[in-house]
Amino acid sequence: MSRTTVCATALVMACIWSPPCLASQPDTASMKRMYKKMKAAMGKKEEAAFKAQWHPRAYATNLVGGSGLPGKSVYRQGTRKGWYLKPQMAKLRGLPMRRGGPWIVPTLIWSDKKGKAVDMVYVLIVYKKKWMILGGGERLAEVEALGKRWVDKKPLAPPKKKSK
Repeated sequence: MSRTTVCATALVMACIWSPPCLASQPDTASMKRMYKKMKAAMGKKEEAAFKAQWHPRAYATNLVGGSGLPGKSVYRQGTRKGWYLKPQMAKLRGLPMRRGGPWIVPTLIWSDKKGKAVDMVYVLIVYKKKWMILGGGERLAEVEALGKRWVDKKPLAPPKKKSK
C-alpha cells in the first residue's frame, strides 16, 4: 500500500471515529433528547433522571458565576414552580473563535401554566462520553468563560471576584 493511501485511510478513519464534540456541526438530535429527558423527569419528580443529564460537578455546584445556578437548584425550582428548560436549537452557537463544541443553547424557562417563557438562560453543553450540561446562566459572557475553561482544561469553578 502506498504512503498516500495509508494517510488517506487514516484521515477517513479519524473522521469516522471522532467524538461528536469535535464535529463542526453539533448533534442537535441528541441534545434535544437530553432536554426531553429533563422535562419528563421534572414532570414525574424523578431527580435522578434529571441529574443524569448534567455533569456531576455542575449538578452540585454553580460553575458559571453570578448569573448561574447548580443543576440541583434548577431541578428544585422547576419542580416547585412548574417550569422546565425549553431549548432554542435554531439559535445554538459555539464558543467565539472556536470551531466545534462545546455548544451554547439559548434556553427558555418555560411555564405551561402561564403559557409563556418566564425567563431565558444560556446553557453550555459539553461532550464527555455523552452530551451533558456543564452549566447555565443569564449572562452569555459568564457561560462563554466556563466553556473556555472547559476547552483549556482549567479549573471549572468561576474565578473569585476581586474585592476593591
